[in-house]
Amino acid sequence: MLFVEFPLSGDLRLPLLVMEWIFIITSFEISSIFLIRYLKQERSLRNFQDMGYFTLFFGFSLMWLFFIVGDYYVSSVIESPFLMWKTGSYRALFLNFGYFTMLIAGFILFLCTEKYNVILIKQYLFTVIFAICSVLFIIVFFIDIRFTQPITYVFWMGFLTFFLSYLVKFIRKLKGRGFLLIVGLGLMLVGFSLTTDAMINVFGLEGRIVGAILQLISVVILSYFFNILPPFNEFDWKDKIEAVFLIDNSGVCLYYKIFKQRKDLIDENLISAAISSINIVLKELTGQKERGISVFKKKGENVIIYPGKYVSGALYTTEELNYPKVILKEFVDKFETLYKNILINWDGEVSIFKPTEIIANDLFSI
Repeated sequence: MLFVEFPLSGDLRLPLLVMEWIFIITSFEISSIFLIRYLKQERSLRNFQDMGYFTLFFGFSLMWLFFIVGDYYVSSVIESPFLMWKTGSYRALFLNFGYFTMLIAGFILFLCTEKYNVILIKQYLFTVIFAICSVLFIIVFFIDIRFTQPITYVFWMGFLTFFLSYLVKFIRKLKGRGFLLIVGLGLMLVGFSLTTDAMINVFGLEGRIVGAILQLISVVILSYFFNILPPFNEFDWKDKIEAVFLIDNSGVCLYYKIFKQRKDLIDENLISAAISSINIVLKELTGQKERGISVFKKKGENVIIYPGKYVSGALYTTEELNYPKVILKEFVDKFETLYKNILINWDGEVSIFKPTEIIANDLFSI
């Protein structure tokens, strides 16, 4: 069995530092993507799960920053007394800062995610577990900083259980993309285990390099996975889409598509009536100072309205969801980008907008 002394030194010190700094910077950049995506969304579209994933990746980067300080720059020699404790070391102190950072990040992630989902048997189950773990960690930390690491094992078991529960719940809807989640979590778990003291004593610093590489790859995979998916609680949003309309500012319907054969949307006359109703709503919106996503419920109907610069989009759904609002805005924006020059001097010929079917099928079709 090998024995590695801290702070780390030798020929592998610099390559390890470079690799782990890349991991920190990458995690921070990915966390910024989630934060920017959350802040750029209109308030009615914001989903706290984005903030949860921001906290998760930011927590990872901050945790590894503390680990770097503890492993490369401070002494691991046990001192007695040490600051406010009977015994301890500066390495143990900074490692504990890293552990606690990750516990808090996990707590915030679960709180933001369980706000919209029931995982396993009860809502906020993981949030409560991690709140208890955080309190226990603080208690043990003030008693003896050398014995806090076992509590972090609960984090990793809970983290893995949490996302595996996601996977089981949504396995059919994830289809091939579920493979990304499995690979990402697997690489993260294996990579982190190779960077622990126990594994370093077995495999040496070479194993730590491999672990850092695996974690870097896992962070990229997981970030891509969460970016391409809608919120988990809205995986079936396409099943709840009934119809979509595009109407210009004068009230003319430029395009419509019926996804479900509703009784009130089965012929041209009733469709015209629906468009008229939408126009009434749009006129009401015109007088408002701020024009953004609006939702109207009437007689069991749920209509999402998004007024663009040249046209307005209306989406009929069976219930109010956030993700269809994002898709409707994207639909209107793409339409206006494609037909901007035509809309400015439109001569009333609706057939010119037939290619819109391609965009609609890509965004809405099941």
